[in-house]
Amino acid sequence: MIEININGELQCLQPNTSLAQVLVLKQIEPRSVALVVNQQIIPRSEWHQYQCQANDQLEFFSAVAGG
Repeated sequence: MIEININGELQCLQPNTSLAQVLVLKQIEPRSVALVVNQQIIPRSEWHQYQCQANDQLEFFSAVAGG
């Protein structure tokens, strides 16, 4: 198991878990968020390839419409 930080909370994951898999585990709709890993925006096209590493800092940001 590896530990990562998701929005300020420590989480344990299996090694080689992709960002897309994290969204499924957290029951988050992929179209509704942007992902930042270690203070770097990860494009949606890379979510299946990016594998979480121990001590990664993940942040989910919800898109909010308004004006």
